Amino acid sequence: MDKEKEIRLNASKRQALIKDFRKHCESKDTPEKEAFKQARENADSVIASAFATAKEVVERRFPLEDVATLQELQRKHNTIDVVGKDSCFFMNAEDTKVLDQYNDEVDKKKHFSFELDGAIDGGYGRYNGGNHSSGRDFAYAYYREEMKAVGLNPDCNIEANVKAEGNTTTNSYSSRSSNTNPYVSQCRNSNDAFLNGREGSNQNYAEMWKDKHSLYIIGSGGCRSRAIPCSDLEFQKFEMMIQAKQDLVQKHTTWIESVLAQVKRFEQGVKEMTKFSQVEKFASHKKIQWDISKDVLGSSIGMDIVVSIDDLADAIDNITRPKQDNRETILAWKKAMGKVAN
Repeated sequence: MDKEKEIRLNASKRQALIKDFRKHCESKDTPEKEAFKQARENADSVIASAFATAKEVVERRFPLEDVATLQELQRKHNTIDVVGKDSCFFMNAEDTKVLDQYNDEVDKKKHFSFELDGAIDGGYGRYNGGNHSSGRDFAYAYYREEMKAVGLNPDCNIEANVKAEGNTTTNSYSSRSSNTNPYVSQCRNSNDAFLNGREGSNQNYAEMWKDKHSLYIIGSGGCRSRAIPCSDLEFQKFEMMIQAKQDLVQKHTTWIESVLAQVKRFEQGVKEMTKFSQVEKFASHKKIQWDISKDVLGSSIGMDIVVSIDDLADAIDNITRPKQDNRETILAWKKAMGKVAN
């Protein structure tokens, strides 16, 4: 009776299985994944609403007829350069005071960037505009599928923080500066290059986003030199945009943290397994339902490690069998073909 073929596991095969299990975990419909997707849809809606409000505020401060007049003068006199499009606005809620990070009362002013990597941190006051690096986590979450499709890692910041801290973190960008892993740095560089139209990208996502969220501004110098007055209600709409972006980053973080936790536990378990049949049994469990990729079976496990008892016995038995003499067979073939005389 032919024995069932058994596959033995080694370090490289375990790593291939861990990688495939990660894909399985990401593909599952879970509450965390659904929350991430809903947060992205909500961000779309809130950002669109906030930009519509920004358009009203900015054009109230810089009327389009004034913009047109200055543009005409700029075309006539190359020494004039006071009109241009921007996606970053320093808003000032008039007659409204708030407490800053030092608990001091300050004007309700804040820098709001509608760019793809616009800051989603920062407080009130003239010098608390936030860091655009914090906005990259939003970009990674928003275009996650596009980046994964070309082999990039939009989850790199979450992975780095979990590894660095030994547990989960509530803000992916909070400890960005402490992550100096060369692999993580390379992931970020590749991600940013992709979003800016390089590294295998056929679109400049950052530029497309900026074009969609740009308005004409009159004035020179940085955006903080031209505070734009708005109502407190309008200001709150801009803050809702920041909150929606932060929520997407948080939901992305929570989902991937749950995936990483599952993968880590599987990694611990598979180290105790010695046979592929044990992995198959785990994969078919009703709580797992993991369809192990055929690519893993073909390229990483392969037929070279498949040994059956009957095959092994046949191979050993053939060693002691007399070798077949093919000379008579060859001579008969030559005669049939007329190569030699009868």
